Amino acid sequence: MIDLIGTLRRLTAAITASGAEITTIAADVANIDGDAMRGTDNALLAASYTAERGTDNAALAVNWTAALATALTNYTAARAAYLDELAAANLPSDIDDLLSNLAIMNILTCARSRVYPQEPSSVVQIVAAAAADTFGSWTEVIPINTVDFNYRPTAVMIEQAGAAATYIIQFGFSTTDGDDPITAQTVGEQRFKVLGTPLKTYHSDLDLMGMGCPANAKLWARIKTETINADTADISITLIRCLVISNPVSYLATWPWAS
Repeated sequence: MIDLIGTLRRLTAAITASGAEITTIAADVANIDGDAMRGTDNALLAASYTAERGTDNAALAVNWTAALATALTNYTAARAAYLDELAAANLPSDIDDLLSNLAIMNILTCARSRVYPQEPSSVVQIVAAAAADTFGSWTEVIPINTVDFNYRPTAVMIEQAGAAATYIIQFGFSTTDGDDPITAQTVGEQRFKVLGTPLKTYHSDLDLMGMGCPANAKLWARIKTETINADTADISITLIRCLVISNPVSYLATWPWAS
């Protein structure tokens, strides 16, 4: 009986001590401020994160708009490449090309002209084939390595003719002294009519819409008439400098058409 009473006393003391610890823990829990960090209403810390709550499925309205969302949707790989065109090597370079090409187009209207031959006592004589409507041989008009820049014949002067006939004169160039012009090197041509010989008055410069010739190229000419004789024409020509644009159109390999 004495042992049972002692055991009960010890148990009572232990429970009392445990109660004190529980009371301490409860006090500590009571000191925790759960109001600002509760999660039962699915909200973040309202005091610190009011601009970033997600319970209403809204983005950050101050930074993100429907227009930005549309822009992002429309941003594709192809359109990204367009932005690359704004780089220094692209759009600014293209603008420089445009300005340069416009300057070249302008100079065509005020280019200085040069005549050949330079001596009034000199002419270049071209001879037709002794057959109707047949070109004669190519004849040198400007020797190779004479004009050291790209040039273009713009006019031909008929200073004398050997027959009263209808003539067609054609020009071409070559980059090798002994080579006749090939079809792709045909510069241009013109037609004129001689009413009598010798010419009583000069023929004004005949406009020549011709392609450009490379620097130092040799210029050739040939003629044909409707007669069966080796008719002649004495000529001089007018030249201007020919500047090349950044994206020139290639000339046709055939002249003037395929057949």
